[in-house]
Amino acid sequence: MNITLSDLDRQRFGVVTAKAALDGSEAVPDVMQWCAGHAVQMLIARCPTAELAQVQQLEAAGAFLTDTLVYFNKRHIGAAAVELPEGYASRLANAADSEAVGALAGLTFAGYLGHYHADPRLDPRQADQVYLEWAAKSCANPAVADAVLLIEGGGEIAAFATLKVHGPREFEGVLFGVHPGHQGKRLYHALMQLAQNWACERDIAHMLVSTQVTNLSVQKVWCRQGFEPMKSYYTFHKWFTPAP
Repeated sequence: MNITLSDLDRQRFGVVTAKAALDGSEAVPDVMQWCAGHAVQMLIARCPTAELAQVQQLEAAGAFLTDTLVYFNKRHIGAAAVELPEGYASRLANAADSEAVGALAGLTFAGYLGHYHADPRLDPRQADQVYLEWAAKSCANPAVADAVLLIEGGGEIAAFATLKVHGPREFEGVLFGVHPGHQGKRLYHALMQLAQNWACERDIAHMLVSTQVTNLSVQKVWCRQGFEPMKSYYTFHKWFTPAP
């Protein structure tokens, strides 16, 4: 059973939190028993959308749906020239960019309806911090991201993308953000191609991306660039303590 306590979530939200990555084979009562044995107050459980029996068991146990993630992949990526708008340039981030990239993530992900924001018992301000801290750490900690791509324009960071390698043949575009003041310039399209160029230089063939099922605009970009739907997951939250 792939379930662990999350110190980061406990520190952020002030409750003992467990995270479970389920695949349909686990008995939900066993998951709940594990949580009881570890004094868990909030469980975050993710399972494939195809595992409807497990989904129904989670619902019967009092868990509620907080998001639906869809994954797309491109099995044969290719390098291509990227034409940025006049006055814009791209580069790789370094540790000194952590604060600026974190601030941009905080701006672009404010109120983003991920599973933290969808839970009414969690402070939305702390939920916003999830993405800010994630993006900032991506610039300085190789365990979080293998590279962060930046597009700069007008004397500031206009867009970013964090990349994580999963093996010799596959990597993931994890977090993407475009500053509201620089939208409408196809910078997200550029980030997607810059990510593929970065991977091609390292002989990586496959790219993986994910988003909320409701985020149609980026899924359209992926389809236009040759990505195909691959898999999907539900995220559930289960509280073991009564609401205040």
